[in-house]
Amino acid sequence: MESNRKPSFIALAPLLIFLVMILGFGLALGSARAVDAMVLFMISAFISIFMYRDKPVMEKFDIFAKGAANPNTMVMIMVFLLAGAFSAVARDGGAVSSVVNLFLTFVPSNFLVPGMFLVACLVATSLGTSVGTIVALTPVAVGVAESTGLPVAMVIGAVLGGAIFGDNMSVISDTTIAATRLCGVKMTDKFKMNFLIVLPAAIITMIIFAVLTSGHNVEFTPGEYNLLQVLPFAVVLVTALSGMNVFFVLLTGIVLAGGVGMYFNTFVTPEGYPQIIGLLQVIQKGMMGMSKVSIIVIIVGGIIGMMKYNGGVDWLVQKLQARVESKKGAMFSNALLTILCTVFIANSTVSIITLAPIQMETTNKFGVDPRRTASYLDIFATAMMSNIPWGPPLLVAAAGASAAMTTGSVDALELIKYSTYSHLVMISAFASIFFGLPNFKFLREEVREEVKLEKNN
Repeated sequence: MESNRKPSFIALAPLLIFLVMILGFGLALGSARAVDAMVLFMISAFISIFMYRDKPVMEKFDIFAKGAANPNTMVMIMVFLLAGAFSAVARDGGAVSSVVNLFLTFVPSNFLVPGMFLVACLVATSLGTSVGTIVALTPVAVGVAESTGLPVAMVIGAVLGGAIFGDNMSVISDTTIAATRLCGVKMTDKFKMNFLIVLPAAIITMIIFAVLTSGHNVEFTPGEYNLLQVLPFAVVLVTALSGMNVFFVLLTGIVLAGGVGMYFNTFVTPEGYPQIIGLLQVIQKGMMGMSKVSIIVIIVGGIIGMMKYNGGVDWLVQKLQARVESKKGAMFSNALLTILCTVFIANSTVSIITLAPIQMETTNKFGVDPRRTASYLDIFATAMMSNIPWGPPLLVAAAGASAAMTTGSVDALELIKYSTYSHLVMISAFASIFFGLPNFKFLREEVREEVKLEKNN
């Protein structure tokens, strides 16, 4: 439904009130998770619907529903649910522990902390979740720290950095799914773009940890692994990077991980049901783990639709563009907006869902390649998550480390000191914007082909 409203700052009230609420509760209660974001988004949704009285309420609900329901939203939700199912089946089927132990088996003892970073990178890229990777690797990291005398915060910082790397790079991560769908780009293109931006930061991070831990050697014996259990992750990575449709990738991964798990009798239920029932229960549990973010996608879509109809999005875009005169300026503006929004929301996926429609307005106006917008949006949103003391990655890492330690504890603020990768990757991303890198040949050629097609049509 088209609107004749003029650009209006007041129309941004639903989003501003949400940000004030989540930051206020976070500061007052010491955790942004004390009041769930979904509840606060619901409050904002009703504010967006009831704040103007020029139309009947049900007509405004229609506008809200049209903003919430669109093909991108539905595809994104279906992928979220399948990604949750795959992660749960892989975890409960023993694939995650096998992958971790396989990687640790080949890490030299004098390269253990940089190796922990690398292992976390590979696990998170395979699993598609930073928090899941942190939970899996934190006990191992604490054991490494206590056996070497290294600061626990340092080793956990290596795991944290690798988890953030993988969350950003994984083709089945919810942040990647959201960024690529909402920006209208291919996952493989975003992967190629991201890889060269984050690679320098990853290499320098490993060098820094190697220097900091030089002279500390330890004999570390990883657990057992089975290559058959590693197979689902390998297949998912290879098929995803080959450009196969994400639905086929995830369905294949679920079938393989489920079949392997059943072979090793990992889906036995307490009630004595057949393993297939146990597998279906795990799939349901994994999907339910993604249900909240799926609901948030719908609610945020409706809020953005209402703000757009009421002139709020146009006002924000006008103000952002008023000081922007170039593609480079547009990318810097989008990056800073992503950082600010993620600090408030403390959830990278929700930040991406909230900002992508707004940033695409600037992207289209200044002719920025949307593949860059998707990449920077994901990079800055995920990197900021290991610099927010009230964000889930730091809270989970601190809690997990403290529980695993024989003496003492660590808090989220200590971990920020060693969030080396997240600091470096943001520097790398800003540098890539400033210098216009990476300047991929495949991107230039594809853009030219798209222009030709448009002219011919």
